[in-house]
Amino acid sequence: MEEWVKIKNKLEKIKEVLLSLRTKEGIREFYLQHKQIILYFAFGIGTTIVSFLSYYLTRVFFPDEESVPRFLAWIYNITRVFGIESNTALPVIVSWFLSVTFAFLTNRVYVFESRADTFGKFMLEALRLYASRIATLFVDLLIMFLLVDLTGIHNALYEFCAKIFSNIIVLILNYILSKVFVFRNKSQNSKKRKKSTK
Repeated sequence: MEEWVKIKNKLEKIKEVLLSLRTKEGIREFYLQHKQIILYFAFGIGTTIVSFLSYYLTRVFFPDEESVPRFLAWIYNITRVFGIESNTALPVIVSWFLSVTFAFLTNRVYVFESRADTFGKFMLEALRLYASRIATLFVDLLIMFLLVDLTGIHNALYEFCAKIFSNIIVLILNYILSKVFVFRNKSQNSKKRKKSTK
């Protein structure tokens, strides 16, 4: 019975929020309350577009090992170390680099509103972000390898769906890592200051 009351209360709150979104003031209030997450997902869509475009353009321009410039050849078949051929490693790494750079610039300025005002602090944030994204790069590589290379299904629609699935997992992990590890949130810093003054 107690669980039912909790569910009913949550549904009532959702209903109130939906009703408040009918007015400009309600939309503004909702935006201000959830600004960080809304902006993160908005720029996440932009990051995803950069990721997809660069992934597929790399696949088009470098369809096989012979088409890859010599300095990138080691990336193309990085999975040879494991005795397995991979056509997705190079596009994943290129799309990772471009999308992480886009995400760093937009998240730093608009989402987490970083207060890093010196070159050293800026570089520390950049290093933290790239380090955390290297971890999620391996998640992306692993998912694409398991779903595309290992299964042997090289169908454009299937690969597109695999990339969407991979991006959703990576997007969630990136938000958590950005919030906890990369950008020191203003509210977290102010809470720490309040605790230290007590």
